[in-house]
Amino acid sequence: MTGAQPDVSVIIGAYEAMPYLIECLSSVEAQTIDPERVEVIAVDDGSTDGTGDYLEEFAVRAPMPVLVIRQENSGGPSGPRNVGLGKATGRYVFFLDADDRLGPEALERMVAMADRAGTDVVLGKVEGVNRSAPKSMWGATVERTDVFSSPIKFTLSAQKLFRRALLDRHGMRFDESLFTGEDALFTMEAYLRADGVSVVADRTCYY
Repeated sequence: MTGAQPDVSVIIGAYEAMPYLIECLSSVEAQTIDPERVEVIAVDDGSTDGTGDYLEEFAVRAPMPVLVIRQENSGGPSGPRNVGLGKATGRYVFFLDADDRLGPEALERMVAMADRAGTDVVLGKVEGVNRSAPKSMWGATVERTDVFSSPIKFTLSAQKLFRRALLDRHGMRFDESLFTGEDALFTMEAYLRADGVSVVADRTCYY
């Protein structure tokens, strides 16, 4: 690492995430974006199934810097995401769930879109594996839209690219008192506060 600010911080909260975590981390390793432009912040939320050990092994061999934080179980996804967000130094953050995976060009495409369009949130096309994913917002790639003029309101999961300055400016964090719906609140607030939202629909970014 040259000490330059990374473009994107990938934040992974993981609890009892084996064996899915293996594929998740492989998808991070396979990203086409220059590894020097990425940092990974992985928070092991008190796992007992080897998740934390696997994260530490990954940190040793990964092409990009990886910070592993191990903590007592917090009881939900919000705590680890907030811990990761507090450590992030990238211009953008992406919340990756430990049982999901990125498409190979996902980070490169989403960062390029945000930089080109000057938008604060980027949605990358999501494809469901063994379950359905929202479909209405993937009709076309859109450089700039908002929550009032597009179907993006029908996808409120946190697996999107967020400009970190937006989150910091408004002190945005996940509500740790909620055990469900915490990402919908966070994402809707980001949509409403964002200076534009982009949609990358021509390539699957997230499985």
